[in-house]
Amino acid sequence: MKIFRRLPKGRTFTVGVATLTLAASGALVASAVTPPPAHLNNTVGLKQVGPIDEANGFPIWYKDTNNVKLELCTDPGDPYCIMGEVPNPGQPVSFPDNFPDEAFWATAESSIDAGGGDSALLVTAVEAAFANELPAEGDQISFGRIRIRAGGLVDNAEYKITHPFGVDTEIAEVGAVKGVNVTEDIGSLTPDGVFDQTLGSRPAPFLKWTGTDAPAGYLGDPTVDHTVTGSPFGTNFFRIEGPAGSFTGSTQLCADPALGNSPTATDDCIQSNEFAVQGKIATRMGVQATTAYYAESGAGHMMDLFAKSEPGQNLVVKGTGIAQTKMREDASQPGRYYVRVFAEGAPPADLSVTNLTDTPDTVDHIELSMFGDKVHIGSAVYSNDARTLTVSAQSGDSAAVLKLDGFENVEPTVANGVTTWTVPALDVPPADVLVTSDKGGVDTEDVVITGAEDASVGVVAAIQGDLSQVQIGQTVTLDGLASTGTITGYAWSVSPAGATVTKVATDGSSVTFKASAAGDYIVKLIVTGKNNTSTATYPIEVLSGNAEPVANAGPDQAGVIPTSTVTLDGTASKFASSYSWTQDPTDKVQLGLNLKNATSANPTFVVPASSAPLTFNFTLTIKDVNGTASTDTVQVVTDPGIVTVTSAFYKRGDLQWRVAGDAKYCSANNLVSVYWNKPVTGGGTTPVLVGTTTPTLTLGVCSWEFRVKNVVANLRPTAAGTITVRSAYGGEALERPFQFL
Repeated sequence: MKIFRRLPKGRTFTVGVATLTLAASGALVASAVTPPPAHLNNTVGLKQVGPIDEANGFPIWYKDTNNVKLELCTDPGDPYCIMGEVPNPGQPVSFPDNFPDEAFWATAESSIDAGGGDSALLVTAVEAAFANELPAEGDQISFGRIRIRAGGLVDNAEYKITHPFGVDTEIAEVGAVKGVNVTEDIGSLTPDGVFDQTLGSRPAPFLKWTGTDAPAGYLGDPTVDHTVTGSPFGTNFFRIEGPAGSFTGSTQLCADPALGNSPTATDDCIQSNEFAVQGKIATRMGVQATTAYYAESGAGHMMDLFAKSEPGQNLVVKGTGIAQTKMREDASQPGRYYVRVFAEGAPPADLSVTNLTDTPDTVDHIELSMFGDKVHIGSAVYSNDARTLTVSAQSGDSAAVLKLDGFENVEPTVANGVTTWTVPALDVPPADVLVTSDKGGVDTEDVVITGAEDASVGVVAAIQGDLSQVQIGQTVTLDGLASTGTITGYAWSVSPAGATVTKVATDGSSVTFKASAAGDYIVKLIVTGKNNTSTATYPIEVLSGNAEPVANAGPDQAGVIPTSTVTLDGTASKFASSYSWTQDPTDKVQLGLNLKNATSANPTFVVPASSAPLTFNFTLTIKDVNGTASTDTVQVVTDPGIVTVTSAFYKRGDLQWRVAGDAKYCSANNLVSVYWNKPVTGGGTTPVLVGTTTPTLTLGVCSWEFRVKNVVANLRPTAAGTITVRSAYGGEALERPFQFL
């Protein structure tokens, strides 16, 4: 008796979107950007999709990277096939009136006893279905599916799921879902006649029975569970690992206690090594006409036809008034075929391509709507001097009307069967052009660009400096790196006499300035480019060496967040040739070596976490070129931010802690930790960490919530008590009461 396992529809994670691209012949065909295989650096998985079967609109086969081709199983009488029900089981399968709503190229299922009457199920499949569920022309889709279901799990716990096509991590959900219930469908889910997006799905290479006892022509018997091979990772099993106690009572516990979350328990892991496998080896290679176009030839039509199949097939073209003609295979692209045939009058309505290698023959009829006239672009030239695009093209159909894509408003001229467009005042040329015909033809051509080069961008000089007022002998660093354009040289000078500029960078882009006499100086930079030069100036006031240095440690900083980096700023100091920062020895917290670059204008330090605000006092000492010193102070005050508790309770029914509150700082770094002040023998309490959470900002309110069910025994209170909450920044809420429900 046949066992029917119906794979239900599931939610979709990835949708493949087809596009229109140009075939080698120039006709428009539906195609998609084919994704690489799914595994091992995109080298292993599904490899190729076969020709479309004109009997049902689905690919005849899918091939994996082991070169195993499986055909679509649609025979209700085949005991090794899984498929949806057909409306009239006693009648032959026909599309769309007596066709299943889903069928499969491959399936592999495994189930595990999860204990307590619960089970776990893995479904993998390469499936044919319909976008609107019922069989209909033009509605065909395909996808690779991985579905995982498991019940009886610990709510909100994390589970590691290993299967032949990867490792997934899932959180056991609560409520109506209850456990793990996820479906991943990746493939050609937009009905457009293109099915290669499914190649990016995970359920491949195809699993098959180990040994040699699979039915001839099949990968296995879907009514019999069996060990398998084929996993690209060597994981030819279905395993779920989680917290201890997840699978108590299961008859399929993992033997290795190291598996699962507990290093000693075995009820934290279940596994099955057996699968129900379906897969029918393809016996037909099929054929699919991909492109057809025509050109008038005397009283008839010359037709160029392209088709695809597997390499080495015997393909012929037939039709009324056309001698049976064999197609030629492209040696550089095996599996691509071509033929040119002639028909007196119009192309025949019964024109077809037949694969004589198949048993029975596979036939693909060429619909007349597929034909397009042969369009040829003779030239596409853009003059960079005149800013003009000129395109000429002609059709194999003398009655065809041609259009230049993107320039529909440009009126062409037609002479001797050649259509010419002239597009004036076009600043930027297209890389290529597309010409279409009202008879269905199309052609593209790269644009040839002529003319002189564009004028280069002129250079613009700019000077950047660190100081504009200095003492005699004090240096100033200047650079021209903000200058723009293609620069070939830098030239610096200073006026009046009494100062020097000395090259620092080897290309002359930066210099140092030093004056030996007081006065107002102008530093000039001339930047040279290919077609021009540009000049910038920088004024510097030089004061007497007796001018007093003035230290400026910057403004005080308040409300600094713990764990953030503070930068002190002494750049506003005057006449500083050296910097030295020291911390007040009376500060409660000494930074020591944590004050980085203490001899620069901008030292930094990381604010430590603290439950109370911290105050840091710093003194900046500068010295001028004469060694004269000046000092200034700056103060930094931190703010750990408050953290509050708005509700707290423990529910003994489901062993659940639930605590919520507010925080001042909503940051992923401001981790909130919840502690139960657990009573100890002899009186008093000791804080025990229950768990952590992160505050989030919702509608302008920074709040947090912590919730956990089925807590371990040492975190289960027996009466009401108190909790303590601490944030990573130092905020605290001490000894807050919780309800015992």
